[in-house]
Amino acid sequence: MNVKIIGGTPLPNMPWQDKPADCSDVLWRYTENPVIRRDQIPCSNSIFNSAAVPFGNGFAGVFRVDDKARNMQLHAGFSDDGIHWEIVPERIEFVRSDPSLQPFQYGYDPRVCFIEDRYYVTWCNAM
Repeated sequence: MNVKIIGGTPLPNMPWQDKPADCSDVLWRYTENPVIRRDQIPCSNSIFNSAAVPFGNGFAGVFRVDDKARNMQLHAGFSDDGIHWEIVPERIEFVRSDPSLQPFQYGYDPRVCFIEDRYYVTWCNAM
């Protein structure tokens, strides 16, 4: 399959699996799902992979990890190929530079975006 990235840099190492011949869906799942197991790190009950980006010669991501008490925390993860991931067992510790900002309580739906010279992480935070 010929993949074209619009308005961005080509990703020659982006994992891709052609659409199965018998599939009429617009989107299809990787046949070896799940890529990240729900219990991949000792503290996890489930892991959600919603924020992966090209990073160096591989990929990096921010993942929602629900612990066994179902607390939603954000963890970093890294992969050489976008398929085999190492999730950091310790949650990301966010530092507030402005005391008027709400402290991190729990997080979900993380996203990562590269703008100019740095990566920005956004997420939904508890209120």
